[in-house]
Amino acid sequence: MADSGVICVEVAGAAYGIAVADVQEVVGYRTPTRVFHAPKALAGVTNLRGEVLPVIDLAALLDGDAETRAEPAEPRVVVVRERAGAKRRVGLKVDALLGLREAPAAGRAEVPPAVQARLGELVVGVVTEPAPAFALLSVEGILNAPAFREVSGAAIE
Repeated sequence: MADSGVICVEVAGAAYGIAVADVQEVVGYRTPTRVFHAPKALAGVTNLRGEVLPVIDLAALLDGDAETRAEPAEPRVVVVRERAGAKRRVGLKVDALLGLREAPAAGRAEVPPAVQARLGELVVGVVTEPAPAFALLSVEGILNAPAFREVSGAAIE
């Protein structure tokens, strides 16, 4: 990932960053329509200007304990699109927006082994400078998460 800006979000009390180049837009959260037999990380689907948009509950995907948490006061949906390939897009439900930050290569560190073991391909790095630190999310990793392959035999299309 080249030096670029990131949009920082809060999910389950932790800070994460999503590359601005992957973000299409941010919209208010509307309760999506639940999909029968979908994994709990798939909050459901919603209509975004006439297109069906899958909405992933990042707390359920990253933490797994989303059902025991209180609903955030003002959740948002960060609509992301992969930059290459099928250009799939999905909405990521987040608890709060924390703002825009720079993520210079010099301030990045590798993902700690404990985090890598738990989150795998979902996180591609950690930005430690300037403080506060946050984990960088991989849109491709989220779209290809094993939980979603169970539903369709492939990643989200």
